[in-house]
This record gives sequence, C-alpha cells and structure tokens, in this order.
Amino acid sequence: MESKFRTLLALSPLILQCAFCIRFSRENSFVDDTIQHSSRLKVPRPTSSGYLPVNKAMNSDMFYAYYEAREAAGNISKTPIVLWLQGGPGCSSLFGMLYINGPYFVNEDDLTLRENPGSWNRLYGMLFIEQPIGTGFSRVGQLRIPTNELEVARDLFQGLQSFYRAFPDFLDRPLIITGESYAGKYVPSISHYILQLDAITRGYSHKINHPRDIPDNEVEAPVFKLGGLAIGNGFTDAQSQTMVQADVAWALGLIDASQKREAEVMQQEVLELVRNRDWQEARVRSDELNAFIVNASGTATLEDVRRNTGYDGSDLTTTFLNQPAVKKALGAPMDVPWVSCSADVDKKLAGDVMKSVRQLVVDLLDFKPTLLYQGQFDAECGAASNDAWIDTMSWHGHTAYSKAPRKLWYVNKRVAGFWKASEQLSVVVLRNTGHMVPHDNPMYGQLLIEKWVQENVMGESYTRDAEVNVRDEEEFYNEDEGPNANPDSWKRRSGEMTIGLSNTV
Repeated sequence: MESKFRTLLALSPLILQCAFCIRFSRENSFVDDTIQHSSRLKVPRPTSSGYLPVNKAMNSDMFYAYYEAREAAGNISKTPIVLWLQGGPGCSSLFGMLYINGPYFVNEDDLTLRENPGSWNRLYGMLFIEQPIGTGFSRVGQLRIPTNELEVARDLFQGLQSFYRAFPDFLDRPLIITGESYAGKYVPSISHYILQLDAITRGYSHKINHPRDIPDNEVEAPVFKLGGLAIGNGFTDAQSQTMVQADVAWALGLIDASQKREAEVMQQEVLELVRNRDWQEARVRSDELNAFIVNASGTATLEDVRRNTGYDGSDLTTTFLNQPAVKKALGAPMDVPWVSCSADVDKKLAGDVMKSVRQLVVDLLDFKPTLLYQGQFDAECGAASNDAWIDTMSWHGHTAYSKAPRKLWYVNKRVAGFWKASEQLSVVVLRNTGHMVPHDNPMYGQLLIEKWVQENVMGESYTRDAEVNVRDEEEFYNEDEGPNANPDSWKRRSGEMTIGLSNTV
C-alpha cells in the first residue's frame, strides 16, 4: 500500500542542542511503508522518541514516542497531532501504544509486532507521553511525584512545550488531547491548564469561570494550539458516577434486588466520605463497592462484563518493552525496568482520585470541541456512569444538548453506535465494545476519532472511500468466548465504506 505522503522532518537547532533528551532517527524521520506497514517487526519504529524535559534543573523528564500520520489528508503542516494519555493513575501511555490505538499490536507467540489497521495515526500524528512523572520510563529526578491534578497538568504542560519547541514545524498543528479511564481526569485537567494559560497571556482570563491557582512564576504562553479533547470511558466525576454503580450492575443482571440494596448502602457511604472530603477513605470504599459487584456476579471485570478474563495486555507489553533491543530502538535506558502501571504514582495520587474535574469540562465547552465516548458493555465507567454527570452538568449548552436527538451511527449499514451532539459536545456510545473501545473494535475506534476530528475540529466533511478493514460482528463477538479482540481476525474488503447518522426511530 502506497502512503499518500512522505515528508522529511527537519532537525531543528534545539534538537541538535538537546540530543541527550530527544532521540530523533533520520532512518525513521519519514512515513515509509517499509517501516510503518511491515509485519512481524521485532522493534517499534517511531518517527521520534526519547525524553522531553519537564524541569532541567531537577533532572525531571517525560518519555515519549511519536508516530507521524500515515496518510495525512491535506497539508501536513496543518495536520492535527493526537496525544494519548493512559489512566491509572500511573499507567503508561506506551501500554496504549501497543494494546489500544497505536500503529502496532504485540504478537504473543514470538513478541514481534503486527500492524494495527485501526491505529489513530492513519490521518493524524500520534503522540504517546508517559505521565505523570514516575510513570513508565519517565524520570522524577529531584522533583516529587504529583499529588493532585494541577501538579500533573503543570508537568505535562512543560513536556508538551518541550515537544513543540523541539519540532517547530509542528507549531501550527492543532493538538487533540485524548485518553481513557482515569485520563477522564487527566484530559480535562491539562486541557483546562492550557486554556487558562492562554487566557492569562492573551487577556481573556475573565471568561474562565473555574480558574485554578497557577503561580505567577509558572505562567507562560502555550507555544502550540489546543484543538479539542476526547475522553473514552472516563472517570471524571466520582460522586455522580459512583451513585449509579448498583443500578448498572442490576440492569445487566450482575446482581439481584437484594444485592442491589447492599450496593446502594455502600454507594451512600462513599458519597458521605466524599462530602466530608475524606478522599482516601472514599477511594477505598469505592474500590470495595466494585469488588462487591465483581464477587457477587463472578464476572472477570466490570470493564467489559462479557469477558471471561480481564484485559490481558499488561504482561505482554511489559515483556516486550523490557527487551534490550526494544529499549535501544526507543532510546529508553537499559537500567530502568518498565512497568505498565506505577504503584508509586498511584499511591501519591490516592488522595486525589475521588475529586471531581467536572467544572473544568464546563469551562472547556465554552471554547473547545469535546468528545465523550463509551463502550456499551463497560459497567464501571460506561454510558450510564458518564450520563450521570453529563446530564447534570451546568453549562451554556445544557438545554440544547438535552433536547438534541440521539442518532444511530451506521457503518457499512450496521449500527456501530449512538451519537448525540449539540454545540461543542459530542457523546457517543459504541456497540459491542467495553472499557477499551479502540482495542475492542479498532475499526470503530478509528472511524470515531477521524469523523469527530474532521467535522468538529477541522470543520471539514468526513468521507471514507478506500480499501477498508471490516470485522464481521459474528467474529467480533462470540457468546461462548466473549469478545474477540484480535485484529488479525479482520477481513479485508474493497469498496466504499458507508458512514452515516440517522435519527433514532
């Protein structure tokens, strides 16, 4: 398959001056089918990877990997860059790179890589940053691991500034900040931080209704442009989302009426702890609530109630990324063991987990396109969980959104999901998927992000007339085995892909 463009990225003076912190390989500096589309690769070949300074004086930096767009539509200098943040707290975005929506998936049989045809870097550059500091290969140095979302955003902002300064040709490319699960807090927090700094430095801070206390010595203008934000199966407003857990589990048949009453008592206890600002104990009790439902139902995971086992990518990606050849290819240190989720980061942020960031989303909806998507079978942070806070969120477009029709989203004449949108907000539920939508159905995940970015961020129409990969629903979901998340089962078909919305009838 011939890529629609090949572009050589020029080495900037900053990269030459800062070779110790950013690895940039000329071999990988263009989108090349022999690199990006090979099967059974032994090591990943990002366009660039390495370290982004967060605080040079403190020797603190974040590890990243960047993949250029494979088939950028139009001018590459205007092509969006999608940042992916993993949740946790403390889980690495490199896990997402190899298991969720990056260019490759890991083959379990021989630890080689196969192409992910549903990767989000088909049309857009894809940036994976390991954050907060202390996550993955990222280095804390003499700084401390953040303990709240404002500190997390401060550090990530510095990492993003370093990235864009290293690649000045990217400055006009809008940044789309995305993530899933606990990144339902990361994404609004860093997006709001960028918005507030832009407002302060450009004189419209009076329009930010929920400003946070950013010290004067940390105020600097963003060198890049925030295009929008997207959150998958997000954990954003703990109070609202916790209070529907029992109803969701009961509706799915995971618990009976008596067990539902027990779960409701536990929910109320969580709510009281949140109201009393006993954040750590609230998290403990919330985890106990989830454990109660899991044990009562015998389900493997609430993240996808169809599964007989939980999502199993952690061990595989850990083994893969700790290979010396892989570390060398990425420019990662040989003496740092990679783990998918950092217990240290999780512990430091334990007191922040149950704090809401809903008010930050309210501010963002005044300025930026926002996509909230959920997998249909996620009983933890799925559709009902997110509707609980979306429907009660007080923002300027609340009335219009509440009256907006929920439309059927068709792909190849099959219902792929349900799409509701008004003004800056789009909310989409995808059929036959769980907590990790782009992993469960890479095609739907790719079409979703492309359609939303093209129409809502770029202001363009979205059409897809090409050879496409289509997964039959019979292959995607088998009642005996649960969801088949192996992209190798996709079948290739030629022809026009029909994508459209229809009013629900």
